[in-house]
Amino acid sequence: MNDSFWFHARTSSCYSLNGQNMEGSALIFLLVLTTLCIQLSEQETVDADPVESTTMPVIQTTVPNDQTAMPTVQKENIIANAINDFGYKLLVKMMNEKKNSNIIVSPTGVAGLLAMTLLGSVGTTHNEIAETLGFSQDILQNRKNHEQFGGLLQALNANVSSKTLYADAMFVDAHAPLRELYRNYLYDVYRGEVLSANFNQTEETKNIINEWVTNHTEGKIEQFIKNPLPISTKVVLLSALYFSGQWEKPFLPEYTAKMSFKRPTDEVMADLMLNFGTFPYIFSEKHDLHIIALPYNDTETTMYALKPRFPKKMTLLDLMLKIDYEQIDNIINEMIPRKCVVRFPKMDIKSSTSLENALKAIGVKTMFIPGEANFALMINSNTVVNKTEENIITRITNGEDESKGERNVLDNLPNPGIYVDSVLHDVKLTINEYGTEAVAATSAILARSAEQFYADSPFYVFIRNERTKLVTFSAVIFDPTN
Repeated sequence: MNDSFWFHARTSSCYSLNGQNMEGSALIFLLVLTTLCIQLSEQETVDADPVESTTMPVIQTTVPNDQTAMPTVQKENIIANAINDFGYKLLVKMMNEKKNSNIIVSPTGVAGLLAMTLLGSVGTTHNEIAETLGFSQDILQNRKNHEQFGGLLQALNANVSSKTLYADAMFVDAHAPLRELYRNYLYDVYRGEVLSANFNQTEETKNIINEWVTNHTEGKIEQFIKNPLPISTKVVLLSALYFSGQWEKPFLPEYTAKMSFKRPTDEVMADLMLNFGTFPYIFSEKHDLHIIALPYNDTETTMYALKPRFPKKMTLLDLMLKIDYEQIDNIINEMIPRKCVVRFPKMDIKSSTSLENALKAIGVKTMFIPGEANFALMINSNTVVNKTEENIITRITNGEDESKGERNVLDNLPNPGIYVDSVLHDVKLTINEYGTEAVAATSAILARSAEQFYADSPFYVFIRNERTKLVTFSAVIFDPTN
């Protein structure tokens, strides 16, 4: 029987918030669900004691008890920028793989999943994931990075008029040899709750997991897992990321019109919404692009849209290959309020894709290879207690010094024989206008002094939480009608 380490990300959209009808509102809904199903091969399976009987030291971390407490600004920006850079590279690789196709991803959601796997990995698997996320290859330093990232994720849950929710959990078979240190650290850093499951009872376990999903997705996904999991499954990790919000400045519903959207090879008629007023905007001659910020009414979440200034001279892919997220962040910092006329497509888009190839292309390779992937800090396949190994793991997890010799011990821990089998990402995006009446004279639409940002050809768009600087959602749109 082949081992498998299956992780699945799913994103969906909705039209209601807290039971209230949001029809006609400017609503973005983002939901990322991630599951990791871990199986042990027959030759690796051990008759271990129940996970509850494992006794190891409880980890103390520096994560504040207040989930909304923020790390220092400097450290916050370093981690957030690393995660955002990871998401940008992932998106560009996916653009190369799926030419001229709509692609929607959650950099923060995927990074949260990889961070959870990084906690349990050693050796080359650890180094590749760490480098890809922008973390350190030093396990001790990564404990601090995990704490910073965990703090940022929890800070997303501080909701005002919009709503952002992040949650994660681990379902563990009662006899899975899960390392208690991993369990404790997962909770301390990412608030991941560990729940018991009997994977021999496949239908019951499927229902329990689906209930968790429903409870953490505002009830919008009821049957996330449709088929029972294999009885050889030992651990399931899940994370959910949810966002919905309304524009600070509503689009004008009465001016939404069918207009031409220029796809790479032809044109299609799309519903383009209209807005005008003062928005953060910049035209960068250096990078030959322009970018506009469309704030939400919570004062801390913003959608940014950028595109080539002259699409006939440079494609969106060419532009995004030429720049990186750091340069985009620098351009954002130079934006100034300008009078703008905005045309933006009204969209209801689904995107379904596999992430394995894109992750491999940006450096995460070993975790997909049976026999080479090593998650020995998550699963302990050694039934003989090794006090030296336990002491080293405890010291490093508690933030004590890591020596080269101790790292070698970790890298040589018995490999539990699990690997990542597939990475699926399903997303649905809904963007529309809200408001019941226009609040400005139509003559303002034709103001000659106004900048024009018409998203009527392929563009890149992302949502950023300004408190944490995390990009929760990003997309490239080649056809808003598809």
